Amino acid sequence: MVKKLSNSKIALISKKQKLYNEIQNLVGSEINITVFDDYTSKIDAGVIFLDVDTVGINHLYKLKDDHFVIVVTSQKGSRYLIESMTFGAFDCLISPFDKEQLNDTVKRAIGIQTELRGKKVEFPGDIEGSSITCAIVGDSPVLQEVCKTIGQVGRVDVPVLITGHSGTGKDLVAESIWKVSKRWEKPFVIINCAAIPDTLLEAELFGHEKGAFTGAETSRKGKFEEANDGTIFLDEIGDMSLSLQAKLLRVLQNQTFQKLGSNKEMEVNVRVIAATNQNLPELVEQNIFRGDLYYRLNVVEINLPSLNERKEDIPLLTQCFARRHSTQAGKDIRGCSKKYIEKLIEYDWPGNIRELENTIRKSIALSKTNYLTSYDLISKLDNRNKVKDDILTQKSDDIQTLVTTKLQSSEGSKNLYSDTIKEIEKSLIQQALSQTKWNRSKAARMLGINRITLRRKVEEFDISFPNN
Repeated sequence: MVKKLSNSKIALISKKQKLYNEIQNLVGSEINITVFDDYTSKIDAGVIFLDVDTVGINHLYKLKDDHFVIVVTSQKGSRYLIESMTFGAFDCLISPFDKEQLNDTVKRAIGIQTELRGKKVEFPGDIEGSSITCAIVGDSPVLQEVCKTIGQVGRVDVPVLITGHSGTGKDLVAESIWKVSKRWEKPFVIINCAAIPDTLLEAELFGHEKGAFTGAETSRKGKFEEANDGTIFLDEIGDMSLSLQAKLLRVLQNQTFQKLGSNKEMEVNVRVIAATNQNLPELVEQNIFRGDLYYRLNVVEINLPSLNERKEDIPLLTQCFARRHSTQAGKDIRGCSKKYIEKLIEYDWPGNIRELENTIRKSIALSKTNYLTSYDLISKLDNRNKVKDDILTQKSDDIQTLVTTKLQSSEGSKNLYSDTIKEIEKSLIQQALSQTKWNRSKAARMLGINRITLRRKVEEFDISFPNN
């Protein structure tokens, strides 16, 4: 990893004049390349082409801390591609060179150097949140209210319902509530209601006796029994079936339940924290979620804002995630360029905190210096925004065409509005299913609806699933 860059000059270490001619012709006359026939510590260049065919790869170890080293070779295969990148090369190119690839590499190297000579954000050694939950780090007013509520309800032994879009950190807020509660020394048991089929979820929650169903060779504790005297976190509660909702309601009302295959009442003392990315009041109106269970769970509701609603927190979140993951990656990330932060703030973040964290982890893994730059983001964020814009433009055009066609052929139609809406809705559901490879759970989350609602719509529109 480059610690200190010399400048934006370019040099070539090679014993082949032909190689110099090839590279110089490809980069053009605007860039002047200085040639050295062997390594010397006096090379005054920020970017160095290293011809490993004539001078060897050992010089890479001497150069990589102060220069961007682009390894060049005529040898095909994976040897130098893997070895050079493992030991700190900026890139590795195989001759004969592709003009676009070579120029992109040079422009990226010079661009990073230029960016790092501009304004930078330094990461302090000890960042708030490095030892706690990064997802609830920030100074935005909406997040401050969330933190206040966590502090207020933590030690009050009542159910809590956490709502918000996917990736906003609902699980981390639940853990924070547990950590400040009176039950913090007792178990904290987590179960994702959407990740387990309905047929198995009941056994997971309440346990089963030996022989309760095929394959139940021994009795087993359920999550509620494991969480006794502690806290249970029911994630994605909106995906739970109505039959299981009735049994959960009984636990909340009476603190009792029955294992599968048993008539014996078991008592538990458990605090319930639930979370969902769905609109439970709407599900109640649609008779998909029990109203009595909703009111039992919703004693205190904590609504987590999307990252778009708290973009002023992105700089502090970036510092927190960078410190956490740079340590794990064995890198010394000291800060980032101002442009890096600006790019993060410009992006829409449909995946919220989780997507931001994964983006920063990728930046750290691929960064060539101790500072993160916009070049670590450009392929991800710019391409994603372009794809999104292209999709929206295409869909908008399709809808306009559909509406125009319907209006032109509507003469006397009484159901024009409802028929058009149904066609658009069917197309939307088909697209979501196709993009998620026909995974109902993922498609429902993408659409922001319940799996049961999606299943009903699939039947209503007679949407056929692929045989495979």
